[in-house]
Amino acid sequence: MMQEIPGNQNINGESEPNSSVKSHIPEQVEVISDNISKMYNQFKESEQYEGIQDKASKVKEYIKENPVPSVLASLGTGIILGLLFHRKR
Repeated sequence: MMQEIPGNQNINGESEPNSSVKSHIPEQVEVISDNISKMYNQFKESEQYEGIQDKASKVKEYIKENPVPSVLASLGTGIILGLLFHRKR
């Protein structure tokens, strides 16, 4: 079931055939979306992005080589965060 987009209906309450979703997006939102897209592409071409990718691959390798300590560290972190954020009832 597809949800109707508000404003995607004519005066009689019927859906407009072949209406473009993009025509309902305000121009400001479109400009913001374009700016975010440009910034993301610039970030992907930066040295910082490459550094993050290198560190992520090192973490993946460590987890593959040391699965038990990795699971225990994750479990311990989850327990600590759970205790910190636990609300008393």
